[in-house]
Amino acid sequence: MKDKLILFIKGIVLGVAFIIPGVSGGTLAVLLGIYEELIEAASNFYKGFSNFKKYFMYLLPIGLGVVVSIGLCAKIIKIGLEKAPIVTILIFLGMILGGIPKLFKTAGKRPGIKECSFMLVGIVVLLLMLIFDKGAGNVSFNNMGVMSYVLLFLVGMIASATMVVPGISGSFTLMLIGYYEPILNVVNELTSLKNLTSNLLIMLPFVIGIFVGIIVIAKIIEFFLKKYHTSTYYVIIGFVISSVLSVFYQIFQYDFNLAHLIIGIILMIIDTLFVYKIFDK
Repeated sequence: MKDKLILFIKGIVLGVAFIIPGVSGGTLAVLLGIYEELIEAASNFYKGFSNFKKYFMYLLPIGLGVVVSIGLCAKIIKIGLEKAPIVTILIFLGMILGGIPKLFKTAGKRPGIKECSFMLVGIVVLLLMLIFDKGAGNVSFNNMGVMSYVLLFLVGMIASATMVVPGISGSFTLMLIGYYEPILNVVNELTSLKNLTSNLLIMLPFVIGIFVGIIVIAKIIEFFLKKYHTSTYYVIIGFVISSVLSVFYQIFQYDFNLAHLIIGIILMIIDTLFVYKIFDK
């Protein structure tokens, strides 16, 4: 029971990461020590009843934690992003910075030329996402047609891929393609029991897309982790390092506030040291 409670709490942390733009749930899964287990579970739970029972019982408390976190924290984080966005984002940046040394340890090998090359690949991929950000306008869920629901399914698959891959933020990716605020608003309305039928119809294809995407991407990542563990982790480290840049990118989208910047930096430093001490074991 204690193990299930710990997994539930870790799910709550992951859920918060899915809401904050620039913060990767995959990165936090690595830092929380459950990433490879999550990939294994997502890749194999459908292979027979015994596997389903084993992995379902592992995924259930984490999934419940994520759902509870998103439901409870969506409003809080939305207020934080509206009232003090710089402070809110810098706090979560500290979580990323504090966990980077742990990633190098998990890779199992000191970086050489080969490892640095793989790390550079990860950095370049995410930087390209920033470069090609066209400031997409928000999408409207009014007058939904068949193609709109198909697009929601595809957006869910894209979001799931970025959730599974450490260093790439699903919420940040949704923001780039204009779906972040509309989806967040739907979640907030659902937790307030508003427009239940229409909002559930909107979320259904999105959630199915996430589910399908996680299974497909997890299978690919599981293969690379088994065959090329060190190289794969250095690509992940590249994603994580460049995700720090994506978080700063988010900060510069908001109006400058010196007091918030100073408070945010102080909290970020405290958070970084706290996370580093927890995971440097």
